[in-house]
Amino acid sequence: MSIKNRTDFNSENELEYLRQTNLGRLIDDLHFFFESQALGYLREENYLMIKSADAHVMRTMRLEGSRVTDMARQAGISKQAMSKLVQGFVEHGFLAWSNDPKDKRNRIVNVTKEGRELLSCGLKALANAEKDVAEIIGETETEQFRELLLKIKQARNIRPVTQNTFDRRRRA
Repeated sequence: MSIKNRTDFNSENELEYLRQTNLGRLIDDLHFFFESQALGYLREENYLMIKSADAHVMRTMRLEGSRVTDMARQAGISKQAMSKLVQGFVEHGFLAWSNDPKDKRNRIVNVTKEGRELLSCGLKALANAEKDVAEIIGETETEQFRELLLKIKQARNIRPVTQNTFDRRRRA
C-alpha cells in the first residue's frame, strides 16, 4: 500500500502503516541506521568522544580551513551550534583556530594532524557503514540506490522547494 494519492485512511492501523512507510520516515530511519553504524565504527577506533551531532563538523571540515559561518551554513545549523561543536573539536585537538588573513574580524578553523587522522578513520567508518547496507540489500542495489539518491539531490538543486523556517536540516 503506497501513500501515493492517499488523503484518507480507514483505521488506526492503516494510518500507522502509512506513517511508518512514507519515504520521509524510511529515509530518516535509514539515516539513523547509517549514522549509528558509522559512529560505532569510529568508536571501535577509540574515538569515543565523537557524538552524532559531531557529524556536522566532520562533514564540513576543510583541509584548507574554513570559517564557522560557512560550516554552519553548509550543515544547515546555527552559527552558535556550530561554534559549540567546533570548540569541542578544538579541545580534543582535531581543529585549531587561526586568524583569517583576509578579514581580521574572522577566525579560521584549521584541521590538525589529529583531525586528519579522524577524517581518515571517518572515511573508513563510512565505507564500513556502506558495506553494512550492501550486505542487507546487495552491492548492485546499493549502487543503484546511490544513483537514485544523487538523481533526487540533483533535481532538488534544479527545482528548489521553498524552505520553511522550522526545517531541522538544510544542507547545501
